[in-house]
Amino acid sequence: MRKQLVVLCAAFMTLPALAAIDITDNFSVSGFGSTSWARSDNSTPLLVNREIANENCWDCDTVFGIQADYYQGGLHASAQVVKRPQKHWSEPHLEWAYLGYSFSDWQATVGRQRLPYGLASEYFYVGHAYTTARLQQDYYNSLLGITSYDGVSLKWNSSLNDSTLISLVPFYGMGTDGEFIRYTSQLSLKFKSDYTYGVNGTLEGDQYKLNLVYFRSKYQEIARFDQLGLVIDDTPKVHFELYSLGFEYDFQPVKVTIEGQKNDENAAWYLQADYRLQSFVPYVSYGQSFNGDYDMTNDTYTVGLRYDLIYNVSLNAEWNRLQSQQNENGTYYRGAFLDAPSEPSANLYTVMVNFVF
Repeated sequence: MRKQLVVLCAAFMTLPALAAIDITDNFSVSGFGSTSWARSDNSTPLLVNREIANENCWDCDTVFGIQADYYQGGLHASAQVVKRPQKHWSEPHLEWAYLGYSFSDWQATVGRQRLPYGLASEYFYVGHAYTTARLQQDYYNSLLGITSYDGVSLKWNSSLNDSTLISLVPFYGMGTDGEFIRYTSQLSLKFKSDYTYGVNGTLEGDQYKLNLVYFRSKYQEIARFDQLGLVIDDTPKVHFELYSLGFEYDFQPVKVTIEGQKNDENAAWYLQADYRLQSFVPYVSYGQSFNGDYDMTNDTYTVGLRYDLIYNVSLNAEWNRLQSQQNENGTYYRGAFLDAPSEPSANLYTVMVNFVF
């Protein structure tokens, strides 16, 4: 039973492999992608790495990824390359590339690995793997698209009983020089880290999963003012700590998910409910984000419908209501907008197609 639990957990955490193309008995290639039509009713662009405004956008959410996996005994090598949203096709990003070895209840891994953050971190860009058109933005945009670290991890798996699996993953990431992320219409940020270390713990049963994360990093924030061509790279290094807790329970046919995180810069949480009706999954969610002083800066309502067209293709129709909150000075926080909006709220409409192969 322990082996079955481990296999099921591994399959869940690497969903694209479920539709993999077997090149040999040991080597497989899989892929995934998403594309959408999206439009907001606010002229100020919405969402870091998406920038959706009040005009039809056909490529704001476009993602395409290829993953290769090799298994030989206890050895596992994997690499994933992704064309991220708002990036050109000529700018693919290496999401992970690692070498792992499993022995008994342990797995040691070295290389570029997914930064544990939430229940959906392992399949961050695989839209077919989660219910909503996009991962809940208040929570999953808190790290501005930072998704990986370069380093080592050691995973311990054990079954508490016939239906419960526990795992613990301490990890350490070495210094990395990130890439610039467009933070506002005039400002891009890059995070240059000295190190990142932490631990990820999960408890998983037949109908539930509990996920806990702690990590600490030392980094320097480099700012680039795009219109001026000015780069400020002499800012002091700071420490960053994050705590995250997530829980999901499948009542069949209703699944409820709640996640929350707190770090030195912000905090966020959301609650989501899905109701499966064969191939149709209506869903609702609500989330909030806060600044470092615990003032609410944004809240988001989501209502949507997912339809599984075939086993590896899904469609989403989704509505989001995003509302920036007023601060003590009577002005509004930026919230989910790239710049301070003239109108503090927006309705966002999306039709999304997701696939895996």
